[in-house]
Amino acid sequence: MALVRPDDPAWVPELATPEALREKCARMQAEARYYGRGFRKERLEPRLHERLAAHFSANIARFRTEYAIDEIGAVARNTIPTLILEDAAFNAQLARDLKPRTEAWAGMALETSACYGIRCYQRGVHLHNHVDRVPHVFSATVCVEHSLDSPWPLHIEDVDGNASQVHMEPGEFVFYEGMRLVHGRPYPLDGEFYAGIFVHYHPAGSTTL
Repeated sequence: MALVRPDDPAWVPELATPEALREKCARMQAEARYYGRGFRKERLEPRLHERLAAHFSANIARFRTEYAIDEIGAVARNTIPTLILEDAAFNAQLARDLKPRTEAWAGMALETSACYGIRCYQRGVHLHNHVDRVPHVFSATVCVEHSLDSPWPLHIEDVDGNASQVHMEPGEFVFYEGMRLVHGRPYPLDGEFYAGIFVHYHPAGSTTL
């Protein structure tokens, strides 16, 4: 897995996370269990990537403005930061298709928590570092498509707080422990768009996460 570390010349300069979001993140992270899986970059099976890419291309006209999200900001005012395509049936099938691989990575039986997207981030948008809410224990962030003028990597920190930037191309995704590991894209998007979809799971039958 190609990782960029803070001392690497390829490291993308990051925006500071607002204090209120940092405090919120620290509280949520402190309450989350760490399962020892960390994060790992993977690639979708070709048939799944083809289906996802075709779904994106065929539904461009169905994207709508997404509601405001605290962690998502934009450089320019009066900007629509993100567009969203919501297709419950397609997303449920994607979650079912990714579940066996996610279970193999997590080392346990899982249940689907949610599948968000496809979300399309627009030019100048940034995603502040954060952790995911309960019960999004094991997750996959999937790159669907992008049109970028410069890299817009995933920032992710291991359990000890060591940061990496992970570059993703269409069809690639990253498994990660979303409630425990800080992640985001804290730099303005330099390009037309980045489209991603997010699949979340939790341990099967668990009453405590």
